[in-house]
Amino acid sequence: MRKVTSLFATIALTAAACVPKVEEPASDAPEAAIFPDYKEVTVPPNIAPLNFSFEDIDTKGVAVLENSGERLTIRSRKGEFHIPENDWRRLTAAGPETKVTLAEYSGRKLVTLKPFHIHVSKDTIDPYVAYRLIAPGYETWNKMGLYQRCLENFSQTPIMTNDKTDRNCMNCHSFNTRDPGTMMFHMRAQNGGTYVWKKGKIEKLNTKTPQTISALVYPYWHPSGDYIAFSVNDIAQVFHSTDPNRIEVYDYKSDVVVYDVNNKQVSTSPMLTDTTRMETFPSFSPDGKTLYFCSSPLPEMPQGYKDVRYSICSIPFDPGSFSFGDKVDTVYNAVRSGKDATFPRVSPDGRFLLFSETAYGCFAIWHKDSQLRMIDLEDGTFRDLDGINGPDADSYHSWSGNSRWIIWASRRIDGLYSRLFIAHIDKDGNTSKPFLLPQESIRHDKDLMRSYNVPEFISGPVLFDQDKMADVAKNDHGINVTFK
Repeated sequence: MRKVTSLFATIALTAAACVPKVEEPASDAPEAAIFPDYKEVTVPPNIAPLNFSFEDIDTKGVAVLENSGERLTIRSRKGEFHIPENDWRRLTAAGPETKVTLAEYSGRKLVTLKPFHIHVSKDTIDPYVAYRLIAPGYETWNKMGLYQRCLENFSQTPIMTNDKTDRNCMNCHSFNTRDPGTMMFHMRAQNGGTYVWKKGKIEKLNTKTPQTISALVYPYWHPSGDYIAFSVNDIAQVFHSTDPNRIEVYDYKSDVVVYDVNNKQVSTSPMLTDTTRMETFPSFSPDGKTLYFCSSPLPEMPQGYKDVRYSICSIPFDPGSFSFGDKVDTVYNAVRSGKDATFPRVSPDGRFLLFSETAYGCFAIWHKDSQLRMIDLEDGTFRDLDGINGPDADSYHSWSGNSRWIIWASRRIDGLYSRLFIAHIDKDGNTSKPFLLPQESIRHDKDLMRSYNVPEFISGPVLFDQDKMADVAKNDHGINVTFK
């Protein structure tokens, strides 16, 4: 692959002399309409090339990319600009800003458009991201899987796909501190169970106990790798006929528990199992001493689903004794805000808490008003994330290992399919303009009829054997988890 890429780069540079010359743009030059919108975005130095196209896919033109003396000229193919990987690396390594000047044909005349810039951060990004690809609405399980994408190029490979496990549902994948060697996920229906892969060993768990509401869902690993926080939920899903939020997912009841990976035990606290409230979406702090979770008063369900508003709370956790503190703190107060907060995620440096905010409800990804919000845990203040939120459902967010990048799923492109966006966050919580995950084909995000969900950065590729996992799924009866 590298030889082909290098050859293509050489051809592109050699052919540059045959490309029409792009003049300096006039002060009143028109703006280029491109997709994806990569104008003035900030990107990591190790990201794949930002291929783009004129919005009019048939428009012909030329792109000139310049950075600190390095220069690359590319002629479009059917309106698409494909940047050779080696040349992109050379450009992004040259300096902190790449200037892009575009020109398009108006009749036979080449018209230079207003240039834009791509800013290159010094902060690198984790080399891989894992996610699930699924048809919208969860109405079809026929084709579903967990996948991983190398962010430094365009390589996507399957982690586990359901064509190997009788076309069942698989979800709730989670990694321990972005470690591709320590992960878990669930399978539902056929071959149901929770699958934990750690140190090359696969375990199938039966996680429903007489003391808990359901099997375990919504996982989050403790940084030690010895525990996983889950919620247990009595979940319902309905489809609206007229509401703009087409799907509603809600709980009749829910609790938070923690699973001991080594002893195969589940434990909890009375403060996490209050029958007058619903507790869900747990996550640990980076030091492992605090368990965050969402908590809402339990209204009469299902008619009270619009009255569900979760606060974000925290409780001390002692991994040494596998025990919980006796005091719950409220980090985000839904009564005071009048809104609803879910999916809390703390940055690895412990500074910021990122979450989804909606008017009400449990499942932010299906609420068109869902936006990302962030609290500075040092002083309790909110950071302005208006610049990264879109007009439709931003949720399922994840932090990079260095706390400088976030990735999330958004329906902003068409209101139906969720796509992955990335944004830079500096040490003070200031954000850059988000950019769509680069793809080799510009048509990818317009043509793919599946949604990305639960993206999570990982430090390398997941290497377990799909066939071995499928054999365990089909032939292993599973280990019964006990309640402590």
